[in-house]
Amino acid sequence: MNNLPSSPRPPGAFRWTARQIALASLLVLAVVLCWLPAFQTMADRYVDDGLQRSLLSFATARALHSVVSVLQGTELAVQPMGVGLTLTLGQVLAPISDLVAQFADWMLWASIAFGLQKLLLSMGGSYGVTGLLSLIALAWLLLRWRQQAVPTWLSRLLVVLLFTRLVMPVTIIGSEALFQHFIAQTYQENQIATEGAVGQLQQFDVRAPAKAPAADAATPTPPASPAVAPSSSLWERFKLWGQQAQQSASQAASGVQDLVRNPGDALRDKLGELQQQLDQQVERLVTLMVVFALQTLVIPLVLVWALLQLCKGLLAGPRQPVAKS
Repeated sequence: MNNLPSSPRPPGAFRWTARQIALASLLVLAVVLCWLPAFQTMADRYVDDGLQRSLLSFATARALHSVVSVLQGTELAVQPMGVGLTLTLGQVLAPISDLVAQFADWMLWASIAFGLQKLLLSMGGSYGVTGLLSLIALAWLLLRWRQQAVPTWLSRLLVVLLFTRLVMPVTIIGSEALFQHFIAQTYQENQIATEGAVGQLQQFDVRAPAKAPAADAATPTPPASPAVAPSSSLWERFKLWGQQAQQSASQAASGVQDLVRNPGDALRDKLGELQQQLDQQVERLVTLMVVFALQTLVIPLVLVWALLQLCKGLLAGPRQPVAKS
């Protein structure tokens, strides 16, 4: 009969709390995920998709800015009956031009953020980091299973390795999942509408209609109009031009009114249509900026915080019983 003494088991070696069991299970699951190729491949594909979206929006923003810049230099020439005005849209389109430039800068920073995520994903997913994480996790689990005190440095090293290995895949996959579920349709609608607006503005003609037909020979030629102050607003210029034209042809008031009204109305209609398109585009640009802010800043920060809190839970070791005197 074998009388060799057996090694005593520590009391309560298999009496883990529910919290300890959950943390150990999560640690095993995390290590398994780190070795799955599909986990890394999915994160790579998602970060590439986000980078392509940001680059596409950046290219669209640059194209829109170019079109608006061209429109800013467009001159509106109206010369009925010798009364000439030359107006430019520079001041009218200055706010939308600034907004488009800021949107392009934001899309550039979003592209840089996705590129940085891709680089960190490649560095954290190396075999060296994954192998070291597996060894440290195994040592941690053995100490916990035997109800022995886990050194503080070992727990801290485990948290650092877990965070380094999982922070990029988890944030990328999580943010992409939330993007596809909640804001993908909003992005697609506004991106397509912005691309369509670029094409419409490229074909948009804000020039005045053709010069009105010459007045009847019996109609006297009005005197030259005084210069218009450059600081006057667009509506004030049209108003002043109409008043001067009416005063110069009192014998043919109806004919002069037609010449004044038709070009002015046409230009106002053109400018109103342009203003409506630009107002809609402002809303689209702001929406796209919010979408990329959520995907590259807000959602990743929330996921990073959640992952850090989960990893820090591993630092809390089992409670030691208080020794009684």
